[in-house]
Amino acid sequence: YNIEYMRRYSNKKIGELPPHIFATGDNAYWSMQRYQHDQCIIISGESGSGKTESTKLILQFLAATSGQHSWIEQQILDANPILEAFGNAKTVRNDNSSRFGKYIDIHFDKRGAIEGAKIEQYLLEKSRIVSQARDERNYHVFYCMLSGMSKEEKQQLDLTTASDYVYLNQLDGTIYCDSRDDAKEWASIKSACKVLMFSDEELNDILRLLAAVLHLGNLRFQGMNGFIYD
Repeated sequence: YNIEYMRRYSNKKIGELPPHIFATGDNAYWSMQRYQHDQCIIISGESGSGKTESTKLILQFLAATSGQHSWIEQQILDANPILEAFGNAKTVRNDNSSRFGKYIDIHFDKRGAIEGAKIEQYLLEKSRIVSQARDERNYHVFYCMLSGMSKEEKQQLDLTTASDYVYLNQLDGTIYCDSRDDAKEWASIKSACKVLMFSDEELNDILRLLAAVLHLGNLRFQGMNGFIYD
């Protein structure tokens, strides 16, 4: 899945080479160019089958095939780390399971160069924010934030470690994921936000909202009868 294979599958007929995800991307791209009609690639399958990775590979192929590495293409590619952080989580079947659906609309000019894109998301599993099954995690962004932020940054938001929050530590919860480096992922998320031109104020607002969610999960209420409720 490298640039050599992208060149190998570029402008080839389906079946001319062994099956490959790049062959699908190439067929859609050149059909668009040849017939001047919109093309659609549907990536489906059960959990863990590789839908998320296939989507990223298709986007990388289209960006490379369009013939010029522009800022717009880089923004499209860097949208993925952000979408995965806020919409993917560890499940019992997949350490990076997408918990939402997305429709990516890529716009090309008459020369076949990418000139823009629109990403729509739907059916986000909102209940995961407050409750997860055994051996599963909340959305990646919470663990990445707590692992990647400096001590001073966490102090400003009164944050500590993931094990201290009800929403991240349920049913003897799985806080760590062996296949992921949460601190490293946090650096990638922040870098992607810069590429997509998030301002410092917008990033700070997002951090405050994420921190507020975690703090709300730790609230406890005492009723008039003396019982304490989570």
